[in-house]
Amino acid sequence: MKNESLKTKAVAALENAGGTSAIQSPNDNESEEHAEHPPILLVVDDDADILRVVRFYLTKQDYRVHTASSGKEALAVLTQEEDIELVLSDVMMPEMNGLDLLKHIRSDPVHRDTPVILISAEGETSKKVTGLNLGADDFITKPFNFDELMARVKNHIRLRRLQKEVLLANKMVMETNRLLQKNNDKLVEDLEAARGVQMALMPDQFPDHPAFKIGSRYLPAERLGGDLFDVVLLEGGKKLGILVADVCGHGVTAAFITAMTKISFQNACRISLVPGEVMTLLNKELASNINNGYVTAFYAVLDLETKVLSYSSGGHPPLLVYRPGSAAPIELSPQATFLGFFDSVEYTTNSLPLKKGDRVFFYTDGIYESQNKKEEQYGMDRFRAFIQNKTGEDIQQVLNLIFEDVVNFMGNQQFDDDLTLVGLHIRA
Repeated sequence: MKNESLKTKAVAALENAGGTSAIQSPNDNESEEHAEHPPILLVVDDDADILRVVRFYLTKQDYRVHTASSGKEALAVLTQEEDIELVLSDVMMPEMNGLDLLKHIRSDPVHRDTPVILISAEGETSKKVTGLNLGADDFITKPFNFDELMARVKNHIRLRRLQKEVLLANKMVMETNRLLQKNNDKLVEDLEAARGVQMALMPDQFPDHPAFKIGSRYLPAERLGGDLFDVVLLEGGKKLGILVADVCGHGVTAAFITAMTKISFQNACRISLVPGEVMTLLNKELASNINNGYVTAFYAVLDLETKVLSYSSGGHPPLLVYRPGSAAPIELSPQATFLGFFDSVEYTTNSLPLKKGDRVFFYTDGIYESQNKKEEQYGMDRFRAFIQNKTGEDIQQVLNLIFEDVVNFMGNQQFDDDLTLVGLHIRA
């Protein structure tokens, strides 16, 4: 039986012109929020007077209120109104009671997270326990105080909206992460494609000639490196040209300059057979196209008949020539500054006669500047000594051993620079 005292007091308050004086107005922030997005509630009770009173008080607080006189009617309202933010339901009702209604709500994908406040009479402890186990968010005991009812409704609405904001934020984060991952995957795919193009700039096969043998090793520090080497036969196969270059930096910009250097070199080495002239042409081409950055390079041309090696350098580490029986490798040092910065540089040409058995090592500074975890560099002394001690091995095997020694020296340290080695062995 419904509590007559509650009904009498509620109806009297509703009919009293000043009946809302006991209900405190929401603060300004909440009023603004309610004005823009008034909460939508569903009140379920089989007592029409209770429905009328509760609806009156909720409406005064800027809530939009739907009512239902039974659990089945409430389910029909929930089906039509997906935006309901809270359900306030009596427990004891005919046909479908409040607990059965709660079961349906918690199994509904649309409303399963909607807050539900159950109203029960005093002494119905077992129903409270059952309701809480079924997922009720709160309980109010009859006869209830309307200030308490409004406060609990307001708190659950606020919590539900905060929860929705968090869920929405999480969805936005997940969607952002998904888009970032998609863009990252596309970037990785593009970088891999660019890496394939860049690797194609490096020769993977060398001329098979009885007078010499060439080997190489190349390892970029990133997907896109800034090192370049090239091997060309000139003058109908009478001369051999070898270029090693190192672009300042790594990544996409360095890769672009590397490709530009390759194209410019291929043009320049066909115009002149003199290394200094080739370097001068290459420098002018790069200086007119590079806004920021520079390139170090070493270019050598071997006359296969006379075995004279002509060479020119632009700010690059010295060429090392191992000669059997010598105390230390011969160093062919740089003669001029790097390429691509000053367009008026004239590069000179020097020469060195080579002999059978000589080994010439072209490389970039990533070899000797590699560091271990103690921040110690591999160093030129170690590099020279390693070359000097590997006298019997094939040129490619020597390069492989140098790489292995550098990697072992570094331990688990990450490479900060590209590693490039090209070796030339004079066999006849």
